Amino acid sequence: MRIAMLATSRNPIVEPYAGGQESHTAMLARGLRRLGHHVRLYARAGTDPELCDELVPYVDLPALSEVAAMDHQLPEPDFLRDHAAFTGAVADLLTRGDVDVVHNQSLHFLPLAFSAALTVPVVTTLHTPPFPWMEVGVALAGPGSSYVCVSRANAGLWTSLPKAPRIIHNGVDDDGRGPGPGGRSLVWTGRLTPEKGADLAIRTARRAGLPLRLAGPVSDPAWFDDVVAPELGRDVEHVGHLSHAELADLVRESAVTLVTPRWDEPFGLVAAESAMWGTPVVALDRGGLGEFVTPDIGVLVGPEGDDEAVVGALADAVPVAAALPRAQVHAAARAALGSDRMVEDYVGVYRDLVIRQGALT
Repeated sequence: MRIAMLATSRNPIVEPYAGGQESHTAMLARGLRRLGHHVRLYARAGTDPELCDELVPYVDLPALSEVAAMDHQLPEPDFLRDHAAFTGAVADLLTRGDVDVVHNQSLHFLPLAFSAALTVPVVTTLHTPPFPWMEVGVALAGPGSSYVCVSRANAGLWTSLPKAPRIIHNGVDDDGRGPGPGGRSLVWTGRLTPEKGADLAIRTARRAGLPLRLAGPVSDPAWFDDVVAPELGRDVEHVGHLSHAELADLVRESAVTLVTPRWDEPFGLVAAESAMWGTPVVALDRGGLGEFVTPDIGVLVGPEGDDEAVVGALADAVPVAAALPRAQVHAAARAALGSDRMVEDYVGVYRDLVIRQGALT
């Protein structure tokens, strides 16, 4: 099949990935190509061209005239950039018409709103809970639009969909290196923002009496400077934004991965990656995490109570998780969370849509 994939316009799809959405897009594109499918990727300039057969950079925001730039109703730059990117991408799709299916990973309403004008089916992966602009897109979407959610928990929030979405859990590549040796330190990975809860991880590590290494981009500098930076020292280290291989090495050398979201994670890719690398997980039971963090992979902790109670429960779970056999953790992840399973599930969605619409070229 010939698949057009619309990535996020906010970040290029290149290592080190800005987040789970970017990592998922790269993994799916690579997997589809391994199966012999042709992938045209619409993505921000700077995206790795090796991920796809054809890379179409999003149109950048044109320079505004002095008069336009002085408009008191001027939207924020990211809003305008998104509109330019996706209007250009959809115009390209309408002009060329040489794909069998469009996979919208963008979380933007324009691909949905214009889907009625496309002659091929459009499937949208919903990586987040609903927000107003996406619900507008769903309301305007054509009858050939279908939806995938990354967890049952996230699907339950999308009450505006015209039909139930498919559920396809995110997958993780197995690099063939097996589980790592572990170590004494705990690890936390992700974007350093308030909702990801790195501050809870710091308090948990100190309660457990173990050092902690934080890995990830500083996506909210003001919060990081105010909350995280003052806590850094000999027992808590921020090792930076790592490549995927560097992150795998770090997690493999750690005793336990802490996953401490302050919001309902739609999936929780860092927990899945940790398990694939053989490192047990201690995670707050929020959002989709409870759908795959089984007793073979780690320990789920209820998020009820104040921060002090939550930190105490997380710290108590650390030695329980650390005692899990790392080979068992890795084997459980391979069975349930492998990227091959995810890619095959998406190919099944594409084929069902194409056959239903009779659009295979």
